[in-house]
Amino acid sequence: MLQEQTVPGATFELLKILMKDEKLNKFYLAGGTAIALYLGHRTSIDLDLFSLEDFDNTELEFYLSQQYNFLTDNKARSTLKGSIEGVKIDFITFNTPLCEQIQNIGGIRLFSLQDIIAMKLLAIADNGTRLKDFIDIAYLSMQFSFDEMLSFVAYKFPNKNLQIYRKALLFHNDIYFDVPIQLTEKKYQWGKIAKRLDEMVTSPKKVFEHSPL
Repeated sequence: MLQEQTVPGATFELLKILMKDEKLNKFYLAGGTAIALYLGHRTSIDLDLFSLEDFDNTELEFYLSQQYNFLTDNKARSTLKGSIEGVKIDFITFNTPLCEQIQNIGGIRLFSLQDIIAMKLLAIADNGTRLKDFIDIAYLSMQFSFDEMLSFVAYKFPNKNLQIYRKALLFHNDIYFDVPIQLTEKKYQWGKIAKRLDEMVTSPKKVFEHSPL
């Protein structure tokens, strides 16, 4: 069961409409909104839709603009970013091996948590500015050990040096801390999140019983 309360009603309704569109049946939800729907730990407002296949961004842009009044912000090869009725939406090709099969829960197609974890850790290693990525990984420590998370990375992104991800999880100097965070149950405290991240790296086989907060 998805934690629908973590996504604004209008955003979730739009997501359901897009999921029913046959022309978009090769796109699957990932990113922070997918994790929020799985875990229920924080609110999320953007939609990140990934495809395992390349797509024609001009053709998709035209269809979305005609059907949904899609407004384009940016496009590149197999990438289209914009908004529908104020909801930010990214359409991106991500054709790497799947750790687990695509999930379908209540008509919503999602990448598995295992695949999303690998993508989140890659984002942290490549960028490391987004506070939400670190918070999501900290909460996911209640589902998987850090060693398990690294195994997802190794499967999805072969030939990557896993030591990079250990270091990236503990490097916080580039994080934009002024981004508002709305957790669903407790008040956000960075110190406790950072402590959990450190514990994950120092005890990589441990699955934590309690929330980082």
